[in-house]
Amino acid sequence: PACTLSPLWWRFLQNLRQCFDSKQRWPYLGNAFKYMLAAEVAIFGMFDPSVKKHPVWITCFFVATLYQVWWDVFMDWGLLEWNEDEVTYRYYHSKSSGGAGGRKGLFWWWPYKLRSRRAYPHRWIYYTIFIINFCLRFVGMLTLIPPVYLSRRTGLIVNTWYDPDVQLFVGSMAASAEIFRRTIWALLRLEWEVIKTSPSPLMSGKNEDDIPTGEDDDLLDLLEEETDMKPMAISSSSSDGDRGGRLGFLTSNERR
Repeated sequence: PACTLSPLWWRFLQNLRQCFDSKQRWPYLGNAFKYMLAAEVAIFGMFDPSVKKHPVWITCFFVATLYQVWWDVFMDWGLLEWNEDEVTYRYYHSKSSGGAGGRKGLFWWWPYKLRSRRAYPHRWIYYTIFIINFCLRFVGMLTLIPPVYLSRRTGLIVNTWYDPDVQLFVGSMAASAEIFRRTIWALLRLEWEVIKTSPSPLMSGKNEDDIPTGEDDDLLDLLEEETDMKPMAISSSSSDGDRGGRLGFLTSNERR
């Protein structure tokens, strides 16, 4: 149990310390809640294996896993962004058609889209990593619960698997899958950090048919204005200097 819960416990404390140092509740308390929820599910699964068949524990297991997936997509990866054009289109289209219109399709209700600033050139990379991470998150939660436990009645170690060979094979595959999941998770995590800290607003804006909009356009306009103003300032100052020189020269000639 100590080996299982130590990573979750230390990450929980790290987020609390970050919250205290930065004097900000979000996102540190939200991340701390993620580790606390996963630890609670693992604790009850380890010390009382009979609860794993209870609907409450199963519900908590799915809620904790889905919360981790949500945190990956929106916080750790920044994978989705608000599709303002689509929401505006649905609003005005439904308003003009008396509330019975809107786009048709399987995901007509989904107001988000894949973020426009991306480092990887193909969309399928992001969708593939998301699907794999979503499936392996549930496997990773199961790896937190060991297949053996200490019986309170007999004081002996009880194995929940009937076949040790199957247990060894499944345990090895689950651990390998968790390592693979963390590897591909780190790819998008590192990419998002590079994008957020990149000084160029167009660091990854040219992907397929995506065109930078919003803040990138405003920043580009400011850069263009600043670029246009610099030569104007130099030329005006130089021209003023020339005029001043000429005026000074004429004045001196006139005085002569």
